[in-house]
Amino acid sequence: MFVYNRPVWQSSLLENLGVGHAFSTREGGVSTLDHTRSMNTGFYRGDSDDTVRENIRLLCSYGGVSENVVGSPQIHSDEIRVVTEENGGEGITRDVPYPCDGFVTDRRGVSLLIRVADCAPVLLCGIRGDGGLIVGAVHAGWKGTALGIAPKAVGMLFEMGAERVVAAIGPCIHDCCFNVWEERRDAVVSLRGPEFAGRHIKERNGELFADIAGMNRELLLEAGAAEVDVLSECTQCKPFLYHSHRATGGNRGTMGAVIGIK
Repeated sequence: MFVYNRPVWQSSLLENLGVGHAFSTREGGVSTLDHTRSMNTGFYRGDSDDTVRENIRLLCSYGGVSENVVGSPQIHSDEIRVVTEENGGEGITRDVPYPCDGFVTDRRGVSLLIRVADCAPVLLCGIRGDGGLIVGAVHAGWKGTALGIAPKAVGMLFEMGAERVVAAIGPCIHDCCFNVWEERRDAVVSLRGPEFAGRHIKERNGELFADIAGMNRELLLEAGAAEVDVLSECTQCKPFLYHSHRATGGNRGTMGAVIGIK
């Protein structure tokens, strides 16, 4: 179950494990431009770099995680990096070695940040037999979802010693609004098969609508996640509360999802 601890959403599934995390909304930041106000975690959207960094710092404080953050330019891939506290600042205050769309770590001294504005933010936690934790964060757009970035993260947590994995999918565009072209449906069919595509891409009034949260939930469970928390909030339906690329035609800020081991 998700709880809106204003100005962020938090999953009780992750919170009960003692994992610091937060899914941002448009609230609680310091951006003053109309299209980025007030919580924008994305560079090159119109805010100064210092404004974006302060928003990220605030998001970390809301989530109760370290301000030693690692992020990255995102490329709609299934590339996931294993990081440590030594990677802190990459994508925030210094360059990254290569772009990616996800991170995993078992270190306490670093927090993981991914950014979205309709795509699905997925935060994960793995529990080792000795009680140790491993966390992950992935950016799952339609392409990353079809490529399987979320189940790939689950597999990496198991490889790092997790015996149980749980996940939470934060605010994203839902099938009420996520109108897709036939080419995108065909890409999902090609990568995941017609039955999977049929379960999550439906025709309505002659148009196709995709359930990106449902796709990721199914893939996470199939990969071995024990539980998956899904927030039902649609970003395009509520552009006053969320940054939505589709609702604004791209004139928008960017939301962040952050996670770290307390």
